[in-house]
Amino acid sequence: MWFHRLAVVVTISLSSLNGIFVGRVWADGGDDDPPTNNCRVVHGDLVYDLSDLAKNDYYHVQETLHTEHTKEYFLSVCHPLRGAPTSCPKGGSGVCAVTIQDGSNATRVFRDMGKVPSEVKVADMGRIEYIYESGEKCGLRGRNETYVTEVHLLCPQGPSDDAGPVLMSSPGCRLFFAWMTKAACPKKVEVANATTCMVKFSNSDYDLNLHMLHSGSFYNVSSSDESYEVNFCGPVTNGHCGRDDVTVCKLDKSSAPTVMGTTKDMKLVWSNEHLKLLYSYDSRVVEFQFFCERTATTPKIYYVSKNSSAVVFNVKTAVVCTPETPDCVINDDKGNVYDLRSLYKPHGNWKVIDSRSGERETEGDEQHLILYHINMCGAVNYETYYHCPPGPIGACQTSIGASSAYNLGFLTSHPTVNADGSITVLYTGGDTCKNGQHTKSTRINLFCDQRELEPVLMEITDTCEYIFNWLTPAACPRHLKTGNNCQVTDPLYGHLFDFNSLRNKKIDYNVSDGQHSYLINVCGPLVSKCNGEDTSGVCQVKGDVQFSGGLASSDITFNDGTLIMRLTNGSQGCEDGNSRSTLILFMCDHEESGYDGPVFIQEDDSCTYQFIWRTRVACPPFQVVDCTYITGNGTVYDLSELSSSIVNEEYYSPNHSKKYVLNVCRSIVHSKESRCPYKSAACIVDTEENNHAVSIGEVSSGPSIENGALVLKYPRGDRCVSNPSVQTESIIVFKCDMKALYPYPQLVAEENCKYVFEWATPVACPVKVAPDIPSGEDCKVSNPLTGYVFDLNSLKRDGGYDVQGDARIQLVLNVCDNVKSGKCPGDNTGACLIHDDGKLAIAGEANANLHFLPGFLFLHYVGGEKCRNGLERSTLINFVCGAEGSTEGPVLVHDDLDNCTYHINWHTELVCERRINCFVDTWERRIDLSPLIKTSGNYETLNPYNRKQKFYLNVCRPLNQITGLLCHPGSAACLADSSSNDPPLNLGHPMVTPINTNDKEVDLMYSAGSVCPTNTGFPVTTRISFVCDEKVGLGSPEFKEITHDCQYIFEWRTSLVCNKTEEIPDSGPVCQIMFKAAKTNVDLKPLQKAGGYEVKYGSKSFKVNVCGPSCSDSGVCTTGGEKYGSYKKSTLNWDYDKLKLVYLGGDSCSGALSGQKSTIIFFSCDMSAGFGVPVADSIMDLTECVAVFTWRTNVTCIEGIYGTDAPNKVVPTPVVVPSLPTATNQTDGGKGGSDPSADTQKSEGEPSRTDVTGVIATILVVSGIIFVIVLVLFKSERGQRFMSSTRRLFGMKGYTDITQRPAESSSLIGSTSRVFRVDDSDDDLLRV
Repeated sequence: MWFHRLAVVVTISLSSLNGIFVGRVWADGGDDDPPTNNCRVVHGDLVYDLSDLAKNDYYHVQETLHTEHTKEYFLSVCHPLRGAPTSCPKGGSGVCAVTIQDGSNATRVFRDMGKVPSEVKVADMGRIEYIYESGEKCGLRGRNETYVTEVHLLCPQGPSDDAGPVLMSSPGCRLFFAWMTKAACPKKVEVANATTCMVKFSNSDYDLNLHMLHSGSFYNVSSSDESYEVNFCGPVTNGHCGRDDVTVCKLDKSSAPTVMGTTKDMKLVWSNEHLKLLYSYDSRVVEFQFFCERTATTPKIYYVSKNSSAVVFNVKTAVVCTPETPDCVINDDKGNVYDLRSLYKPHGNWKVIDSRSGERETEGDEQHLILYHINMCGAVNYETYYHCPPGPIGACQTSIGASSAYNLGFLTSHPTVNADGSITVLYTGGDTCKNGQHTKSTRINLFCDQRELEPVLMEITDTCEYIFNWLTPAACPRHLKTGNNCQVTDPLYGHLFDFNSLRNKKIDYNVSDGQHSYLINVCGPLVSKCNGEDTSGVCQVKGDVQFSGGLASSDITFNDGTLIMRLTNGSQGCEDGNSRSTLILFMCDHEESGYDGPVFIQEDDSCTYQFIWRTRVACPPFQVVDCTYITGNGTVYDLSELSSSIVNEEYYSPNHSKKYVLNVCRSIVHSKESRCPYKSAACIVDTEENNHAVSIGEVSSGPSIENGALVLKYPRGDRCVSNPSVQTESIIVFKCDMKALYPYPQLVAEENCKYVFEWATPVACPVKVAPDIPSGEDCKVSNPLTGYVFDLNSLKRDGGYDVQGDARIQLVLNVCDNVKSGKCPGDNTGACLIHDDGKLAIAGEANANLHFLPGFLFLHYVGGEKCRNGLERSTLINFVCGAEGSTEGPVLVHDDLDNCTYHINWHTELVCERRINCFVDTWERRIDLSPLIKTSGNYETLNPYNRKQKFYLNVCRPLNQITGLLCHPGSAACLADSSSNDPPLNLGHPMVTPINTNDKEVDLMYSAGSVCPTNTGFPVTTRISFVCDEKVGLGSPEFKEITHDCQYIFEWRTSLVCNKTEEIPDSGPVCQIMFKAAKTNVDLKPLQKAGGYEVKYGSKSFKVNVCGPSCSDSGVCTTGGEKYGSYKKSTLNWDYDKLKLVYLGGDSCSGALSGQKSTIIFFSCDMSAGFGVPVADSIMDLTECVAVFTWRTNVTCIEGIYGTDAPNKVVPTPVVVPSLPTATNQTDGGKGGSDPSADTQKSEGEPSRTDVTGVIATILVVSGIIFVIVLVLFKSERGQRFMSSTRRLFGMKGYTDITQRPAESSSLIGSTSRVFRVDDSDDDLLRV
């Protein structure tokens, strides 16, 4: 890195550099010898000594500049300047700069450029950094700093004399010198009595060499009261004991460092299959016990014990493991699976030539290229010409033409997955090197890459470790895992899929293909017998003939988003001797329970029965919200039709490098093609980076109206790469368009980590309907959002339930049925009242009409006996999913005397469709708020601004029963006012999991509360901010404020939560693009207008142009001078049926990814618009850095291009090449070809207008017939799904011929050349 900078500075800064050294040379041994105590440094087993350079008074360097000035520099090494010009600064200065101004009156300026360094720093092997700091103050251009001089001393690679210092650059207040000198060449540290560290393995004849563990300095090991500096097979370097032979040094705060072991007395012994290394010194013994751990690529040292004469340590390392073939299918701590077996070579080896400059193997007078041989998952193989040493070694070194060979390490360790996802393979214990101080070893770092490259030698370390880097697909996680007991875990995200609920214990599923019946069951054998046996999981039946489709299995395989069960070893009799088998593909469907069984697809040529089973059991955690919005006047916007439980919407970037996956009002449906983070409702899949997926938002709430636009927001995406403190967010702006037959989302802006999509669709058009509360019969009701069926029949009890109120009243009630025990009068009494005097009164007739409302279910028994006020008694039973462990059963919470209604709250698990998680995962840890969940009682806090108001809260769960207070059922917070007769205010339901706002704060939101009393346009919501406070324990809530939009803010202090602008190259004006449907180019040049088109939007007035500037060099600007992109920096691409022109490189804007303002102009075909004019898009209300315009024009229409029936004729541009690679490669000058004359066009064979019109008419007639068929299909639900499948399968988004990048190049369960989409038909999914 330093050399790159150095080279650039030389070429641009200097004209002449001359470096010589002068000054008196000091004689050795004299009294005036310069001090050299700071001239020597030990680095590992090497020493660097600058004493020879310190013998000179100073070194002189002269620099001749282009100006009239000359500069001279005086430098000294290891001592202050001596003998330099008398005006040079004193007081420890090591560098003096003299500026000489030529002319009649030459003047000299002297500056102190830095003091003599106190230490020598080793930057790299053979390179020393010698830095003079604390020079005099540098006031250059107002800076407040001191001068610094850096001298980089370099060891010559060949025979060379010292060249002296050379000035390389002088930027600002710093000087950089380079100095080729032998003083920078390291020398070997002499170690007395270095004992060998080699021994035979206890169970083999191979040598075990511990030199691999030798550190360049030392290892630190600590006990409770002491610490130790230790090393293996050599001394501690630069340690506290200060001797060259110390191997163990004890550090004690109460005494001086103590020598515990030296290199003189060292012993290696085997004891009970464990290797021991013993150091002895002064009657003390230090013992290291080594244990094999094949994944320990660096040693793990632990203090064990000590007594008056011995200290014991344990060491876990792969170095002492007996060589063996390593495991090559490995898992990381996230469950990802890596398979390196494809890198194994059964014959030959991977070969790497040492391409480093000057690296050769010398044999006699000849030099030969060095060659490395590597194998993975096994030992290197014997080769005829190159002979590696024998034994289980993973790598060796030979040379081309020479006979030498070296062992670079045995197969002692297993591959290890690192924190960054790379994989390390280590081979240890090779041949000795560096005079026995170390052993050769090999470290191979494998990195995930779609390209299959070969290993590359990166470096050889001072400890003889050969480091190779390898880019290979084998290092990519497979996300493959097989589970048993009908369970399997997603290795990427960790979700456990459990299919046991699909087992039917009473009767087998019966599926037909029209000719045969198939009995099928999962997670165990069939209930009925097949061919007289009870071991099959599938049985094919036709009349009296039965064939087993495979033995029952509970093994489930997860393969990168696909869930498969295979049953094998069925009945014999197939072709080629195959036995029958079954393959079941489980597919996620948010709305299907799966209890109706699978669908038969086909029987292939190998006698394999194939089924697809759609079920929510195959779905990871997902969220669904109400997809409707109702205005105050009853107008309804319903986006439910766009919310799919089985498919997602996909949108590709123009260059197909990224795929945007979205769903509406629900989480993304997970599949092989959509491996997005769980619960994400929008995500980006990077098709060029191993389909890495990033969430750009989760489901939070349904649609809303903002500034007159229908908007759906997805917050809480993954952390923003450019600003990790911010989470990404997606906004979908829906536009009502009754003509949009193929509606799809378009990405129109991306700034401040916010992605804005626009979606024109007839579904976004408003309708008026009467509201209704979902209800059901037979004590069942479905959630209209998710399809989940609630069934409370199990709560029926003939004797009813006794519910005690106050001392005056008691209720007896039943659920969905009458009380049959005789406790209540009447034949259909669902609830009755027992007074304290024993009198009975019917409190409501029984019914089984269960009703659904968000957060709870209810039964309403009406028609009871009259109260004193003349009203009939009624009983309202609210069923609520309470906290885990809360008391279940009915509780009379309120006796409404005015309405003669008894309110019963009933906590039961039967209504628990889902509970929100009460924790949040940050980048480093999980913050768990579940200890704050109350299972009885609630948190209470007064309003400090109105002491008559009391808040009741629970955390992540609904409130527990509050007798005498009618808080809204299912609410997690409510507000009671003792001075008011109004019922308590519902402050919201627990529908959204907590979110992490920063390192020490978590927010919990409650939504869908009461209508805001002060602003009826908003519902009441609650936000509880949990703030770190170590002193308060669990803490308690404190009310803070109410916002303008009726959000109640609480603070909860608790200890639980504690622990670039890129330059865009000029493209020139882009005006043409290939239009495949018209078989010519679209040319926007007719739309160019001098000075541009003026478009007003809000307070701004824009000037918009194409193919040229609107002001200065801007394609779009405002009259106020803001630039929204240069017309020379533009791109033109088809975005499905719209043509998209983008201007880049505008004014600075911090919110944009590029850091600059930009413009997007969408051109759409409209024959009635003529050339048309640009119109501002209201989406600009949501953007700061992007201007968006739409432009209806005939220029992009086929008829307009060929001049048929066009108000403004446009001359077609002939196709010069079969296709244009990208629009960005074309300019107005015509890289795609300049416009030829009309004569030239006619000679090219242009068809006449009559011919063209005939062709178009034929196309329109055929298209009209197809349109009628499509329209009929479009009106039905099945037709909608058919159309959705068709347009996704063929990539048809309007009339352009866009070729989308395939989502996958293989089928879900077998190899194939076809490409399948996320919602292909069932036949396509299993075609092989």
